[in-house]
Formats: sequence, C-alpha cells, structure tokens
Amino acid sequence: MAKVDIDTNQATLESLRSLRRKLYRIPKAKLEAMSPEDQEKYADHLHRVGLAILKLEAAMLKDVNDAFKEKEQDLKEAAAALEKQLAALNDAVQVVRVMSEGLNFVANVIALIG
Repeated sequence: MAKVDIDTNQATLESLRSLRRKLYRIPKAKLEAMSPEDQEKYADHLHRVGLAILKLEAAMLKDVNDAFKEKEQDLKEAAAALEKQLAALNDAVQVVRVMSEGLNFVANVIALIG
C-alpha cells in the first residue's frame, strides 16, 4: 500500500475547503429562492464536499490503495479547476449547477480510498 503525497493532498484539501466556504456563503434568502431541485443539489454538494474532506484527512493517517494513488494528481487538478471555475461566480444557482459538473469526478476518485 502507498501513502498519500502530503503536498498534493493538502492542496486538494485547501481547494475542497474553499468550495465548502463558497457554499456556506450563499445567503439563506438566496437558498430559499432556489428551485427545490437546486436546493437539493446544494444540500447534496455540501454533504459530498464535507465527506470528501473527511476522507482525505483520514487518508493522511493511513495507507491508500494503488487505484487512488494513480489518480491523486488528477484529483488535485480537478479540485483546483472546480475552485477556479466557482471563484468567478456570484449567482447561487450558477454555483450549485457548475459544482454539479465537477464534483462527480472528485467524489469518484476519493471513493477509491475505500
């Protein structure tokens, strides 16, 4: 079994934490104005980002499988790209919808941890 690359993992964690902060900054009034479908996506994204952060933090303390290790750099790049895409967005609905596109890859790679 392999160990996570500390620098890569830390960069990924920083990107994911930035995404979580972006979601938390959406005002309650804007959340309530979203469609029920977008509200559900928002809640799902917040949950998935939180789980991803927890799994990556735990991965720093244990061995990871080769499948995850092979995708570690891709994960870092995907999380950073998603963070960059969302940085320019101020509309809450756009944030939720754009996050839908990139979060699946991030979550799938992190799921390889086990």
